[in-house]
Amino acid sequence: MKTSSWGIRIQGTGRYLPGTPVSNLELISKSGLDTSDDWIVSNLGIRQRHWAPEGIATSHIAAEASLIALEEANISSKDLDRIILCTSTGDWTSPAAASKVQNLIGATCPAEDKQVACSGFLFGLDHAARLIYSGERNVLVIGADVKSRFIRKNDLRLFPIFGDGAGAAILSKGKPGEGLIASRLWTDGSKLEHLYTPAGGSAMPASFESVQKDLHSTIMQVEGKIIFDDAISIMTLMSQKICEEAELSLDEIDVFIPHQANIRIMSSVAKNLGISSEKVVTTIDHTGNIVAGTIPYALDFARKQERIKPGYKILFVCAGAGYSAAAAIYIEPAI
Repeated sequence: MKTSSWGIRIQGTGRYLPGTPVSNLELISKSGLDTSDDWIVSNLGIRQRHWAPEGIATSHIAAEASLIALEEANISSKDLDRIILCTSTGDWTSPAAASKVQNLIGATCPAEDKQVACSGFLFGLDHAARLIYSGERNVLVIGADVKSRFIRKNDLRLFPIFGDGAGAAILSKGKPGEGLIASRLWTDGSKLEHLYTPAGGSAMPASFESVQKDLHSTIMQVEGKIIFDDAISIMTLMSQKICEEAELSLDEIDVFIPHQANIRIMSSVAKNLGISSEKVVTTIDHTGNIVAGTIPYALDFARKQERIKPGYKILFVCAGAGYSAAAAIYIEPAI
């Protein structure tokens, strides 16, 4: 979807990590996994992650990131027209955790959840842009997950990767030619069982057996290399396609914000695209994979580090379970 004439801009961003950092050594101690700090750092790029303390749910960390974004945007929560919470770890199966976020931040607008796993935030960004174009003034898009509670501690492939965290962005009307200029979404449902959480929904309601077999945790049903290779090829292709749609060359990209799932995936995609490492925003070292929270968290991280300047062209790309993927191009507006 080419949106260059729409004028959709990000007014403010925020990010939040719950609890205290959990180092690789602490993770190994708690899980008993047969791995090492060196292996996790060299293969995944992760040195630490955060796990939400008991009593802290997705809505809580989503609200914390949202309040920071509202303050930066200088917008009252009462001025929000919609809240979109992108998460695969909602507080409950029903109602939407976004309802709790609305209450926590003091908003009064409609609020909804969007579940597209790791691709959630960019799907939400696309949705928000359409809402702004259709007349809404301010839309809050949040990516937040408490994934640590849905991973088996004995899973060597997944347990070291995931963490908990949130990022938020407020979209408003801007000038044509600035802000979000292109957005592209993709789904391939034929591969949904490659990486999924079997129990807890209508297909397999909670039962003694589902809990006993730990089916409420995410499982990978194919070799890790398949997920690894698929993520690289999908993110590479989505990046190329979105640049073509925006009529930009990859050389024109100033900042690259990929999904933070594995440092080797990120590096491979950047290499395929010819994007130098200096342009890549990396947060996985201290967050791990925070699912829908990775893109907005990394965006706020880059903004606060002053890596994004007026006129800079930002490429976002992600891939996740479903299979799902998304990409977007954003041009930082002039102040």
